[in-house]
Order: sequence, then structure tokens, then C-alpha cells
Amino acid sequence: MPLFTTLTEESICNEIDAANKHVVLAAPGIGGAVAQSLAFAHRRLGSGAVQVVLDISARVSRLGYGDHQAVELLRAAGVSLRHHEGLRIGALICDDSGWSFASVPRLVEGDPTADGDAFNAIALTAAQVMVLRSELPPVGASTQAPEYPVVGNEVVDEQSVAKVKRALEIAPPQQFDLARQTQVYAALIQFVELTFEGFNIQSRRIQLPKSLPLIASQDRALKERVTTSLKVLDKMEKPKELQDVTRRLEELREAFLVPVGQAGRVMLKSKLKLFEDELANIQNDLDACKEALEKDLQEALDKVLASIVPDLARAVLADPPPRFKGLFSDTVEAASEYVQGELEQTFPTAQGLVSGMKIHKFYKDVTYETLKNKEFGERVMNEIPRSVLDGALLQEGVAVKARK
Repeated sequence: MPLFTTLTEESICNEIDAANKHVVLAAPGIGGAVAQSLAFAHRRLGSGAVQVVLDISARVSRLGYGDHQAVELLRAAGVSLRHHEGLRIGALICDDSGWSFASVPRLVEGDPTADGDAFNAIALTAAQVMVLRSELPPVGASTQAPEYPVVGNEVVDEQSVAKVKRALEIAPPQQFDLARQTQVYAALIQFVELTFEGFNIQSRRIQLPKSLPLIASQDRALKERVTTSLKVLDKMEKPKELQDVTRRLEELREAFLVPVGQAGRVMLKSKLKLFEDELANIQNDLDACKEALEKDLQEALDKVLASIVPDLARAVLADPPPRFKGLFSDTVEAASEYVQGELEQTFPTAQGLVSGMKIHKFYKDVTYETLKNKEFGERVMNEIPRSVLDGALLQEGVAVKARK
């Protein structure tokens, strides 16, 4: 008999069903079919003839090593069940035959099949079975296993089972086939949001503080001069350098970010460094543009202040506001000081005007929920070059299900 073999859920059930004396199973977790076979063997072979060791933690169910319902089934059937935290290798003994096998986390891989040479188990010799039994819970009146075994020393109680069940109700396992597809897609692409909050000076109109008496002034010429000065920002055009930044960002978006419907845009992860390098160059040019624009804006704002302070100072002397009368002397110098202080509290600063000019970049991985959107899979297959999809083996294995 060959040493390397494949133990599927079906073959494990068959071996358990064929056992005539006893069954010992140690594994991270099991599915419902194996649990049914163990429960049947317990009824058929008698009390103590079936011993099971599992890691009954919620993590085992979330990783897909087994189903917690199987634990509940074994408990309800009266099968001897023990817990071993962190157990990740499997062992099966049916009468005098035994196997050591690798359990599969279905979050990562699908269940093994009997077809091909994808081995996941090794058949044990009679001597190895004897040694293995000496470290597992005893069956029946056996003297080959210690009272306190190396594996499975903790008896599972009802409280532990209920605690795990509650945890899985709060944070249940994912749908494993979609979760595996997510990993395949996540290795190839990444969602990227790229936006630019640009030059919008015109939306920042300069308003005079209510503490200045221009509105109450009867001097129409004064009002017109001040109003005209306050419109200086309306006359400022978007700098050519900033227009260039906007254009380059749009070209970067079109070159690297592939639209996949309502889900957004994705980028090939293999192109991430090139994308980041080009974006960094654009960011550097934007910083230089902001610095130059800030200088021009501050000069424009300073000219506005210089041009309207004298007119407003005369208006203050003609119709003194309460605060001016209470704190300042009735002179041109004092009126200018008052006007300057009031304007500085309400006037925008050049730094504040350009600070909102930002490139916003946000990365997000492909998620389990994304793959529920049929449009996403179709757009990926249609938009990304066939050579890339084939090179990434995207259409092999579980990922091919996304096209169905």
C-alpha cells in the first residue's frame, strides 16, 4: 500500500463506517458528514469506542477547518469529545489502520478530491498506529493510551460550545468560495480613489466685517471703490502650472486606473510603484505651484488692504462704531489702526486659500462583498488585457467561478 494518499471527507466517512472495533479522530475541525459517521459509529460500536479531539474555537470555523454544527451534533449524540487549542494536523485511526493528514482551511483552499496526485495524507504502519494511540485519548478499556493524553486532554463542556456558537452568530464565517476568489483578485488588483481639490478662489468672496460702517455710509463713490477692490480675487485666473497638474492627474488616472462599474476603479498591483512615482512627481509640482500662488495671492490681498484702509478709516471717523468710540482716539491714525485690526480678523490669508488644494488618494483592497457584484467580475475580465489575466492565472481555480 502506498504511503502517500488522499483523504477526502467521503473517504474518511467510509473508513469510519467500516470500523469494527474503535475510531479515534484528531483534527482541527470536521464537517457535518464526518460528524454523522462518528455519531453512527458511536451508536454501533458502543460507549467509549469513538474518541474525537477537535479545536472547537470560533477561529477554526472562520478559517474553514470545520463547522461548529458538527461539534454540536457530536455533543448531542453523546460522542466523547475533547478540545485541543491550536490543533492543526489530523490523525485518524480505525481499528488497526491509521493515517496522518493535513486539514484544509477552506478559506484558503477547496476541499481535496480523490482525483489526481494532490496528496494530503500518509498511511501509517502498525507500529506508528500503536505509538499514535499512546498519545491520544483511550478507547474502551484500552491500556494503550494514558489517562491524560498529550493530545485532547481537555473535555468539551456545554458552556464552551455555547460560547463559541454565540461568537459565530455575532461574527459568522464567510462564504468560502467567494473568500478564496477574493484572495486571487486581491493579489492582482487594488481599488484606488484619486481626486483633486483644486483652485477655487472665486468661491471665497471677501466680506467686510459688520463692525465697519461702510454699509451705512452715504458716500456712493466710497462704496464703489471699496467694492471694486474686494473683487480682486475674482480677477485671478488659474495658473498655467496648476492647469498642467490637473491635466497630468487626469492622464495618470486614465492610464493606471481601470473603471469596473459602480465599484470604482482598480489598478494592477504590479504597477503600484510606477503609479506612486509618477504621482509623487505631480505632487512635487503641485507643492511648487502652491508656493508661487500663495505669494501672488498674498501680494494681491495686501494691495486690497492697503487700498481700502484709508477709505474705511474716513468712514469710521464719520460714523464711529461703538467699539471704536470706547477704545480709540478720534484721529486718522487710530481709525486706520482700528480698520486694519478688524480686517485682519475676517480677511482670508493666502496660506488658507491654497491649503485646500490637495491630491486625495485612497487605496482599498478587493473585498468579499465586491465579488457579489456580478458587474465587477465581468468588467475585470473585459478591461484588463488577456495576457495579464493569463499571466496572473486569474482564470484558474476558484477565480474562474466569478465569470459564471
